[in-house]
Amino acid sequence: MTPKLYLLVCEGPTDILVLKNIAKKISQNTGNNITIRELSPQRDATTSRYPKHGWKEVRRWCKLYGTSLNTSENTFEAYAARSKNWKAEIAISNADGLIIQIDTDIVEYITDLIPSFRGRTKEARKKFATKAILKWLGETVQPSEIYLLLSTTSTETWVLATHSRTESVFNDLPSNFDFEDIKDVINRLFTLGYANFIEAGSGQIKLKKDLSIYENYAKNIANNIIKVRSECQEVEKLCTKFET
Repeated sequence: MTPKLYLLVCEGPTDILVLKNIAKKISQNTGNNITIRELSPQRDATTSRYPKHGWKEVRRWCKLYGTSLNTSENTFEAYAARSKNWKAEIAISNADGLIIQIDTDIVEYITDLIPSFRGRTKEARKKFATKAILKWLGETVQPSEIYLLLSTTSTETWVLATHSRTESVFNDLPSNFDFEDIKDVINRLFTLGYANFIEAGSGQIKLKKDLSIYENYAKNIANNIIKVRSECQEVEKLCTKFET
């Protein structure tokens, strides 16, 4: 099979781990030899660490490398972006496309769409997120070279979906519940024993996203890809994209 290369802009390094492991599993299953190359965030060449990243950094990248460039920002990245946009990134890399990923649990924080109706269903959240990303890119319709991965509600949902529906953590839900409709994903992962920590200052309990720990979560998603695909629509769509 012809090798495929996809560039990636996403919320953070844990998402990179998840997507690379899924791509590796699909490659093993199909022989498609899929490679994911991250554009943002990228490891620092000196420290080998990733910079702080999130949906706002995804928005910033889209605005810098979109068709409507922000000419007011005076940074090295901004100057670089003015000489090439996302289309040039794909062409230079000879890539098959660009994946842009955000979690749809952040749509309530996006305020630069008018009207700013977000909706409550998962489909409404994804529709709103799609409109937001296209606006950031300066596009009126979604280009064929761009694949929007709208993790619902987050990639942690995919971690939760590796677990059986019969486990006690789901006892409060109807038997036919939709994993992508679960709002308290992180709390349920805590109940299942996933690593957590208390954030200094805020006192909030958060999922520990140490890359060495998260590598195991990512591998578990890949090893249970049939189950996760059946439970999470966004994973099914992504895998189908990789398979074709």
